Amino acid sequence: MKANLGNREKISFILKELITNHNTTSIQDVFSNEYIVHTSKKDYKGHKIIIRWAKDLHNFFDNLKIVKIQFLVQTEEFIVWKRTLRGKIKASNNKNLKTGKTIQWDEMIVSKFKNGFIIEEWNNSEFLGALISKPN
Repeated sequence: MKANLGNREKISFILKELITNHNTTSIQDVFSNEYIVHTSKKDYKGHKIIIRWAKDLHNFFDNLKIVKIQFLVQTEEFIVWKRTLRGKIKASNNKNLKTGKTIQWDEMIVSKFKNGFIIEEWNNSEFLGALISKPN
């Protein structure tokens, strides 16, 4: 990764690495060692949660894609942004999930930067709603 990337470019870069390229080796270039993410259920610390998130998505979905990244608000310290992801559900032991069904969902993220690294994030995801929603 180029060291002189701006914060928006770092977000776009790492998302492409994790989702498109299935590559977790650049995590330490973008995320602080003290990284913490706050979700609606729990707070998670460290790089391992990012690796697990990316691995779980790829294990669960075929054809996982970044549909859109929208940067909504930016200051020197914070970026508020939204990502839209899409994937086709892989076969699993869960009989309630329709194999081959394509779902798309949005996630709203607030990323806090310190010394050029993402140190903290707040993530609100519509993933479960998209997963269990019935077609119209």
